[in-house]
Amino acid sequence: MKVLIIHPHLSIKGGGERLTKILAVGLEKVGVEVYVLTSNFTGGFPEFSNLKTILFKQRGSGTLQGNLATIYFTLKDIVESVSPNIIISMSEDTVTLGLSKAVRRRLKTLQYVHFPCEEEAAGLEETYLKYYRFPGWFNRLFLWSADRIVCNSKYTQRAVRRFWGRFATVVYPAIDYIFEDEPENLGSNRENIILCAGRFTRLKRQDFLVKAFTKIKEQVKDARLILAGYRDMRHEKFLETLLNLNMCDVEFHIDPTDEELLKLYRGAKVYCHPRIGEHFGMTPIEAMSQGVPVVAYNSGGVKETMLNGKTGYLVADDEEFIERTIQILRMGEEDWSMMQGNCVERAREFRPERFINEFTSLMAG
Repeated sequence: MKVLIIHPHLSIKGGGERLTKILAVGLEKVGVEVYVLTSNFTGGFPEFSNLKTILFKQRGSGTLQGNLATIYFTLKDIVESVSPNIIISMSEDTVTLGLSKAVRRRLKTLQYVHFPCEEEAAGLEETYLKYYRFPGWFNRLFLWSADRIVCNSKYTQRAVRRFWGRFATVVYPAIDYIFEDEPENLGSNRENIILCAGRFTRLKRQDFLVKAFTKIKEQVKDARLILAGYRDMRHEKFLETLLNLNMCDVEFHIDPTDEELLKLYRGAKVYCHPRIGEHFGMTPIEAMSQGVPVVAYNSGGVKETMLNGKTGYLVADDEEFIERTIQILRMGEEDWSMMQGNCVERAREFRPERFINEFTSLMAG
């Protein structure tokens, strides 16, 4: 079987980009011939350089019309030379599937949805055109072109029904292969380190966590906050604002390698996830895989992956978020070790093999 996976911008290290990599690598492992189409993967996950990665061949001027021409003619070249059995879009841009059908009407298509609405851009901003993204109203014109829609959570499934009027099959994402191994220090106490990981964007609310840390520090004097994350050129000003806060015992690890991120997880006492309304939430599961209890809001897809009171706490508001974080930092070694074990056990349900098995079944259906 030949598969073409499309993601417009793989130069960014986000959850969607990581999942695209997991899918491509996982399908290759089970004997599928995989091709990846994107605008750029420089600075992204290094595995893409080892895959059959194809770049859009610029045909226009970077306008909406120019990008459509670029995608169409690039797809035409690929379909004629490779003849894929199925095309998978790993972003919410159904335009690419519509253009695929324009090239060859009988092509089988699958749309993976992280969330059906773009929350980080309102329309045709220059940076979004640069990354070959399209506004929501335009993508909705091409919903017909997705033979099957798959999404990352029941929360997103309901949103797909509401905003797109389509049914979506839920296939929960997977942690990356590097996070499959359990930490050697499992069961051992750790320093009072609070960790938060993810792209530096306003929606991730790292700014709230920095402010909350002041109150946490009053109760836990030796607490440290580590913010690990990836640059996103669309949100550089937000990162600059965070760096300018210049607070004591707050560390930044910008653009960490997976090995560095793994080490940070294995050293943390609690993982804080301040995003409200998370569509799925990959980093809380990565944290749990390394024995780190999680504090997150009782909303969105995180409610489907965390076990409240067992793998951490789901909270109602900012005040409880701070209280539960302090509670875990102060937790006795026996209770913390029990919660740590629950985390590792729960994370096993999100291994790559399960994700690939479910995905290949849908591709064959």
